This record gives sequence, C-alpha cells and structure tokens, in this order.
Amino acid sequence: MKIEIDGSLGEGGGQILRTSLSLSCMHGVPVRISNIRSGRSAAGLARQHLAVVNALGKISGAKAKGAQLGCTCVEFEPGKIRGGEYEFDIGSAGAVTLLAQAILPVLCNADGESRVVLRGGTHVKGAPFWDYFENVFLGCAGKFGVSVQGKLKQAGFYPKGGGEIELLVKPCTFRSADFLEQGQGKAKCRIYASGLPAHVAQREKDALGLAFGGNAIEIEDIKCKAACPGNAVVIWEDGIGACGLGEIGKKAEDVAKEAASYFLGEKKSGAAIDSHCADQLLLYMGKANGKCSIRTSGISAHLKTNMQVIEKFGAVKFGAKEDRGTFIVTSDVV
Repeated sequence: MKIEIDGSLGEGGGQILRTSLSLSCMHGVPVRISNIRSGRSAAGLARQHLAVVNALGKISGAKAKGAQLGCTCVEFEPGKIRGGEYEFDIGSAGAVTLLAQAILPVLCNADGESRVVLRGGTHVKGAPFWDYFENVFLGCAGKFGVSVQGKLKQAGFYPKGGGEIELLVKPCTFRSADFLEQGQGKAKCRIYASGLPAHVAQREKDALGLAFGGNAIEIEDIKCKAACPGNAVVIWEDGIGACGLGEIGKKAEDVAKEAASYFLGEKKSGAAIDSHCADQLLLYMGKANGKCSIRTSGISAHLKTNMQVIEKFGAVKFGAKEDRGTFIVTSDVV
C-alpha cells in the first residue's frame, strides 16, 4: 500500500516532505508526495529538501523517483533502516537542523548506533538555530526516550553556509511523555558574532539585560570563525526557546529584542513548550507507546498541518483544546 500525501496541505511547506519521508521509513511503507512546497514562492525541492530525500534514501536503502532540484513530486519506497557512519552536505546554507530533525527519529529505529555529520547552515532564517535544536528540541526529545549526543563543530551562516554538526544516535523505543508545566530553570543565551566588530555582541548583551532585568539570564558570548560574517542570538529555558538573526541593515539591539520578545511572551503565556517546538514534537507523540500531552501557547499552521500528515500514517489521533489561555495538544493510540 502506498500512502498519498498532498504537499499543498495546510501551510504547504517543506515540513510535509520531511515528516512524510521520516514516517515512510519508520513504518516501512512507500509514499508519494505531490505538489511539494506549493505554498512557497518557489515550489518544488530546494537543496535542503533534496538533501532530506537523499539522506533518508541512503539510511533506509530506499528507491526514490523525483529526487531532483525543483521537482514537485517524489515517490519513495524505503528498505531496512541501517545505523552506521553517515555524512551529508546540503551544499548551501540550508538548515542542518531541519535535516537533523528528519533523520533523527529514523535513526532511532535503526539496527545499530549511528554517527552522522551534517554540513550546511547552523544559524539561518526560517529554521531552529543549532543551540535551540541542542537545548530545547533535544531536551524534549530525550523525555520520549531519544538517546542522542550532539556537537557544533563549525558555525555556518547565510549565504555561504559551511557549518557542521555531529550527532551520535542510539536506537530506542519511544515512550509517552507529558509537558504541561513550565520548568523552574534560569534562562540562558548564546550570542554569535562572527567577522563583526566586538561592539555588536556587547550591544546585544546590553539589550538583553534591559529586557530581562539584570541577572535573570546567563549570557555566553561565543567566539567563532565562519565562512562568512554572521550574527545570532539564541535564548532557551527547558521547553521554551527563541532565536534572533542578524541581517544587513538590522540593528544589533533589534536582533536581541526579537529573541527576547518571543521568549518572554512564551513564558508569560504559561506554555511548557513554545509554539515552534510544539509541531516538532508531534512525530514523537505520534510514535510513543501511550497517550501524550503538551501545553503550548498557540496552534500554528505548521502544527495543524503536521497533525494531518502524521494521522495519514494511522495508529494515532491528535486533539487540541484551549485551557487557561494556552492550548493542550494530545495524542492517543488508535
């Protein structure tokens, strides 16, 4: 039986492709994805999406049709998931964290441990930065039983990329987990300012100090060299994180304020999981061995779409209800 997925579903982005291919491998069922990224200005496979098809194809020994740049339809027939040594290069500043999110749950179902090196962008627009992935996403995934160690080997910014991360993944069985209450930790932050004047990071530190009120946040200034200049601010505390990206013409203070505003808004809402992380955890909720629940600040288009895609593979039903100004998202085996 081949599962048909319409890539124009919901928000029509690349997450549909990533989720569909991950679940295809994990369930061992062929999938056909049409209208890929029809909700984007440039439809079809970009380099970062083609990298997902090729990486999962290699990990699962799949037969794939349509694995070409710009293609809007992919047919994917997976084989056996194999652990081992893997290296994948996106070939652009495409986000390594999104590629990592696609292959991680699959490698958790492999026949042995895996070491994976991914190259591309580590702190880029439209994707979780490495530090968010490491501290928020992987921290939450660990509660589902995921056993992974990650390391940033080289930062990579737009437009040249050149970043590199390493993941060590052990096979596991996903267990149920609940995320209903905020943690009581202290907010932490990392600032990256590669190839930029020292005052950039200092201005961001000052802006964060004003936003958080003195000692309410621990700030680490990361000294790094990258293939091109870049600036990023990442804030996290348990299941809540935020990213601010430096761009040409954007004030350093605004980069810091962007991250602080989102983070503090999520904290104030009472959510245990921020709205971006919520949709990233759905796959693990769907594959867990029991009912799961998370409290998040809102129901994003990404989350709704991901629910629909995961339910197409059967065995799980999602629900969402408003509760005390937040939303509780649940999954249950059917």
